[in-house]
Amino acid sequence: MPLGAYLLRTGAIALAYFVVGRLTFFVANLGLEASPIWFPAGIALGVLLLSSTDVWVGISLGSFLLAVSVGATGAAALVAAVGTTLSAIVGKALLRQVGWSSSLNSLRGALKFLALAVVASPIPNATIRTLYACIAGLSPWQQFSSQWWAIALGDSIGILVMAPLLLVWLSKPLPNNVPFGSNASVWWQQLQHQWRRWRTLEALLWVTLLLSVSWFVFCASMHAGKARYPLEILPLAPIVWAALRFGQRGTVVSGFIVSSLAFWGLTQHRGPFLMDANGNTQQATLLLQTFVGVTMGIVLMLAAAVAERQQAEAQLRFAADRERLLAETAQRIRRSLELDEILNTTVSEVRHLLQADQVFIIRLDPCGQGLSGHNLTVAESVSPGWTSVQDWVSDQRVAQEIEALFKQKTSENPCHVKPVKAIDDTAQADKPPLIAEYYRYCQVKASIGVPIMVHHKMFGILLVNQCSGPRHWLPLETNLLEQLATQVEIAIQQGQLYQHLQTLTVSLEGQVQARTAELQQRMQELQSLNQVKDLLLHAVAHDLRTPVQGMLMVLNSLRSRHKDCEAVPVPCGKFDRMVQSCDHQLNLLNSLLEGHTDDTPATVLHCQPVHLHQVVDIALSNLKPLLAENHVTLCAQVPCDLPPIKADLQQLRQVFESLLLNAVKHNAPGLTITLNATIDTTTAAPRMIHCAIADNGRGMDQNQCDRLFQLYVRGIDNQHLTGIGLGLHRCRQVITAHGGQVGVASHPGKGSQFWFTLPLADGNINAYS
Repeated sequence: MPLGAYLLRTGAIALAYFVVGRLTFFVANLGLEASPIWFPAGIALGVLLLSSTDVWVGISLGSFLLAVSVGATGAAALVAAVGTTLSAIVGKALLRQVGWSSSLNSLRGALKFLALAVVASPIPNATIRTLYACIAGLSPWQQFSSQWWAIALGDSIGILVMAPLLLVWLSKPLPNNVPFGSNASVWWQQLQHQWRRWRTLEALLWVTLLLSVSWFVFCASMHAGKARYPLEILPLAPIVWAALRFGQRGTVVSGFIVSSLAFWGLTQHRGPFLMDANGNTQQATLLLQTFVGVTMGIVLMLAAAVAERQQAEAQLRFAADRERLLAETAQRIRRSLELDEILNTTVSEVRHLLQADQVFIIRLDPCGQGLSGHNLTVAESVSPGWTSVQDWVSDQRVAQEIEALFKQKTSENPCHVKPVKAIDDTAQADKPPLIAEYYRYCQVKASIGVPIMVHHKMFGILLVNQCSGPRHWLPLETNLLEQLATQVEIAIQQGQLYQHLQTLTVSLEGQVQARTAELQQRMQELQSLNQVKDLLLHAVAHDLRTPVQGMLMVLNSLRSRHKDCEAVPVPCGKFDRMVQSCDHQLNLLNSLLEGHTDDTPATVLHCQPVHLHQVVDIALSNLKPLLAENHVTLCAQVPCDLPPIKADLQQLRQVFESLLLNAVKHNAPGLTITLNATIDTTTAAPRMIHCAIADNGRGMDQNQCDRLFQLYVRGIDNQHLTGIGLGLHRCRQVITAHGGQVGVASHPGKGSQFWFTLPLADGNINAYS
């Protein structure tokens, strides 16, 4: 408990004791050894019963200051503080020893309170103070007995009047972790709530009648020869009225009012007690104490009887509500198969029925472990002002510890089919660290839970928490949770069966859709194959006819010029043209054959160390007429000092030619092409050479780039282009066979950049670095 809260609570108790004591001294001016009714004794025992034992500091401080204020010496004040505190502690210990709780809601509890708190607890204070007075010479030993009885009776009547008032109106213990003022705020809210339940007019009539009768009997002026002793029974009628109409709290209030007015009347030398005693104050005091003792005994018995009746009525209402809740839950289970709706309605109904602060259901996975990394709560109902457990994403170890608690409960009670774990006060219970953290986060003061079993395995746990303070869980509440858990188990099994049927239905529908989609895909593939077939026939016819026509033109030209000659001289240029046409035709045929093999590169390489700038120079010389014809501006940036690569010179030359031809063929004349090669330092060993061929042409979208290296795919405007779409596919096969990669980056209107990588030859990696 924080030090500031502890000091505030201790000071409040000391102040209450001091103020009530001063008022008692001020009123009880009878010239007696002790007050007939010592109200602070009731405050001391009542506060100690409602709170923890450490409040004795406030009681001792208040008693010491009170004794000093009325003129007692320091030693006498200290003895008074010790006696008062010791009596309160002894009274609490005796009541706790017999299992008494901080309530007077049963006849047995009221009798225990009368025997131990009222009769036994004043003995230490009376003995200590009387012994001190005799030893210190403040009182003669001959008056030991009379003084002892005066102190004991005063404390007994004070406890009988004040302690029940505190116990009934502050029925919940003072919390140890909040200041005293916070509990006072809760008390005031309870008071307002209780007052709203009373009928205002009847309450006013009752108070008016009780005050009027008590004042007339105990405070009216006495006249000689007119004893009014039989009229003392008149206040019993309003007391019975309060017991029947206003319950336990109204009963103890009426007893307090009657006792206080009787005490006031005697201090003012009025009332029937003084008259009946013929003016003898001591006898009148004894009569007052007897009357108050009998009256408050009747009040306690009436209050306990009323409380038992209210408890019986509450149990009957609870049983009726339980049956209604079970019936409605079973009906919802039969009517709906939505598991979430059933669980959410269940927690809401349970919280309303049990008047709890928080009810939720946690889910465990099929292996009995919590859902790792997720919130365990699947349904929750929480009162306003309390922390929601859904805001806390817990570790699966929390679920494991919770499950272990219920497994331990099962081993302790093997006959229980559904082990219920009930904790009346979490502060006093033994708990693992993670459970303690959960109690702290959710402010849990009392908790009860029951496991939900599905197919003999723990599916989850239904938990009910009380956050406002400790709570004793009744057997009816335990039985309700057991029956509700059974209904929830039925709901879960039905929901799982329904979900299984839905899964089967969806699976069948999915299989039908999958088969339909597969058939549609096959149809599309057949249509694509037909289109490829038509394209292939057209392209082959065109591409193979072009080199043949070129050779025929050359041959016809030679024959027409040298028709009569046996030997026909062929210029080198024309001869080279014929050879190139034949090579081109052979390459087309080879590409067709290789294009229909497995996509895994099977290209045969004849590798040797070559310099990349030499390969580029050969490719550019072969394409020089074409580049000039299309007015292409070429910027070659291939350094001569690049380390050599191990490659197939001819096939690598074809890669450069294909990429350059692709750029020229798909763009308008006047194109600018940039060709560069650098060492790629971004990749891990072995190091690579990165080659790039960029143009400022029309560019392509991403969809075309993704499909560009596939078999029989041509670039943009492919309706107007010739060729079978094997060039770029062949480039990928060659580069892959060399151990490199190839790709393209392009945007419409911004040109394209084809790139590929080639590994350096062994032994030349470090030469250039």
